[in-house]
Amino acid sequence: MRDNAGHDGAGGRSRIAGLRDAAAVQPRGGPLLRLVRTPLRLLLWLALRCGLRIRVEGHRREGPAIVVSNHPHVIDGLVVLLADPGMRPVARWHRVPLLRAGMWVADCIITTTGTPLRPHRGAYADALAHVRRGGRVWIAPEGGWQPEPTLRYPHTGAVRLAHAAGVPIEVLGVIHGHHPGPHLAAWRPWHRPHILLRWGEVVTTTGDVDVDIDRMMTAISAATGWAWTPPATPRS
Repeated sequence: MRDNAGHDGAGGRSRIAGLRDAAAVQPRGGPLLRLVRTPLRLLLWLALRCGLRIRVEGHRREGPAIVVSNHPHVIDGLVVLLADPGMRPVARWHRVPLLRAGMWVADCIITTTGTPLRPHRGAYADALAHVRRGGRVWIAPEGGWQPEPTLRYPHTGAVRLAHAAGVPIEVLGVIHGHHPGPHLAAWRPWHRPHILLRWGEVVTTTGDVDVDIDRMMTAISAATGWAWTPPATPRS
């Protein structure tokens, strides 16, 4: 049996989200907001499907979770929705209007921390509330996108969120066929770059931030092949 998030039932193998999967996700907000956002979500899905060749591997678990990925390219927060259209990505405000429009259509949880916007607004409280309501949140724990095939020491938000909400961390590796991904200025839809989305290990937090970070990053490394070297001394 398939559910509306683009995967088989318990223990089934994941697949790329189809048009029906994208249409089945109801955006937040009132009737007018949904009336505007729903067709735009479908257009976003069509643009990603037509402009990219995406393959999904592995098994996606059911239920609320913090989904974490490596972050080789600025478009990753939108691309991952083709593996699970029901997720809400946590995204940093971006100066490019087209990307900001995509974030709004995708119903991202926006943080302005580390941007020129003032006052700074974090995403922790909104993300925690969403997960506690039974939702799923996507986070790139390294923060900004990282084009080098190594994993940087992450922020602690993902492990703290998972532990506070009592939900697991689920790994989704993002692997671009031509690393680190398409050059946006030179990207033409007919080139259709390849991207592999690979579901990896499910990590249960312990409450020890350093231990949880190491387990999370080790799982991301296993799903992507990217190197992870834990620091010699704890940083939390």
